Amino acid sequence: MNFAKILFCGTMVISSAAFAQTLSPGTATYRIEQNGKELGNASYTIQSTPRTYLITSNGKMTLGKFSYAFSNTQKLDTALNLITDQLSGVVNGKAVSFHAASDPTGRQFQLDISANGQQQQNKVDRDANTVLLTDLDPAAYSLLTQVALRNPKDAWALIPKENGFLVPVQFTRMEDTKATYQGQTLMVHHTSAAVSTQNAITVELFYSEDGQLLEADLPEQNFDVIRDQFRLLHRPKPPAPPHGQPPQPPPGQTSTQPQQP
Repeated sequence: MNFAKILFCGTMVISSAAFAQTLSPGTATYRIEQNGKELGNASYTIQSTPRTYLITSNGKMTLGKFSYAFSNTQKLDTALNLITDQLSGVVNGKAVSFHAASDPTGRQFQLDISANGQQQQNKVDRDANTVLLTDLDPAAYSLLTQVALRNPKDAWALIPKENGFLVPVQFTRMEDTKATYQGQTLMVHHTSAAVSTQNAITVELFYSEDGQLLEADLPEQNFDVIRDQFRLLHRPKPPAPPHGQPPQPPPGQTSTQPQQP
């Protein structure tokens, strides 16, 4: 298995429901599975104030000799634009960290990365509809679902690997599928998110009518992040990702960008 695609910071060697303008405070827990076998768990907690959301998430998994754990804290404005993020983790015993913060203009993220005993810094555009896509983090997939429900013309993933970079995300609405949740049978919505890099991946998002993430599948890495008490009765075959396409550059400063709170 190629773990290089799923580990942040590149240390080895992630009818339509109406868009929810607000996030519901609370905690949700998920299983991390591969081929139906539970490898670990993850959770997130949402806290809200009149002007911001604070989302904390953590998770861990073990597969043979491979181990991965992360802890993440995100601060967002009420339009779900990322303001700051502090991500830390341990990959096979090696500590890594990734910090992102909006600059004073609100137009760029300042990035600080620590991995393999080295410190790196970078800047990337801070555009609307951008999600920090931490591997196996249900908070990231929940926010990706919220962006998908907006159906924006442009969406972006901030990838916390190497020195941090932006890639475009394309959403494709798929057919609803049958599942069980908390003992009840129901139909759930399904959107496929193509995270376009030179070796593109897809994230298959399954969610309720009110936009709650119930499952996120990463078919190229063969991992599933599944909410407790949820089970798909039929897992649709995901569409092929756009392999071989080079990453598109992010829009220039004339694009729609959130402002510094």
